[in-house]
Amino acid sequence: MAEIVTRGELFDYQQYREHFADAEPSAVAWSWAAIVARLADSAHGERGTFTLSADGTASGCEILPGMAVNVQVVQAGASTRPHAHAWWHLFVVQSGSGTAYLGATGEAVKLATRDLLLVPAWCEHAFQCDKAAALILFSMSNLPQQTRLGNLMAREPTDSDDVPAVSPAGAVTSTGSHP
Repeated sequence: MAEIVTRGELFDYQQYREHFADAEPSAVAWSWAAIVARLADSAHGERGTFTLSADGTASGCEILPGMAVNVQVVQAGASTRPHAHAWWHLFVVQSGSGTAYLGATGEAVKLATRDLLLVPAWCEHAFQCDKAAALILFSMSNLPQQTRLGNLMAREPTDSDDVPAVSPAGAVTSTGSHP
């Protein structure tokens, strides 16, 4: 029978501090050409297409402590459904244009190439892409931090196929009138 509780150990404080002094972060670069090629070959889910990784692993997606960067594509003329969650996003519009619908009232905010949009935790959000071209968003978030804190709470549409089922039991599903 496996034990449930792991017995903790004590560690010398000076050695603990020295452990961090030895850590030297590495620079990481992602080429736009590689990103564009991957976008052309990828399925574009409603919440994202792929996440930048420092080393090609899931743990490498935490490119800074507690932070990840996702690439999301909303196809021309398409929209995402409203949702909210415990982590924030800082969206950078790489290309395209559209409208973000924010908050419970779905306040409309026009977006264009090079715009930035901060969506705080629990702020409901959805996107509508203009008809001319796909809306490509880079999304920085603190999802890795919230995961370590055990906080994956989210309000998602109940019929969402490409979003992990992390909503708490009994969570209210958004059914706003915007996209």
